[in-house]
Amino acid sequence: MRGYLFTDRDRVRLRAWLESGVEDDGTRMVFVSVRRNLNRITNDVGLLVAVARRLQAEGRWMGRARLPREMAKVARRLEGETRLRGVR
Repeated sequence: MRGYLFTDRDRVRLRAWLESGVEDDGTRMVFVSVRRNLNRITNDVGLLVAVARRLQAEGRWMGRARLPREMAKVARRLEGETRLRGVR
């Protein structure tokens, strides 16, 4: 999953176009991408919202506590040793 749809440059171009109508070839290229990908992005946003709502409903929105880095390394090592011996 990516954390963005538009690059910083795309955002600047689109905001300039929305505010003042200024466009260039780069802006028109973004328009093409918007038209080509709108259905897929709309569906993905719907999925994203549904997952977020369920995580919130289950009290899992804030994530879970992580092990301190050193403890996590030990846990991974022990887990690997256990697998090597055939114990699960």
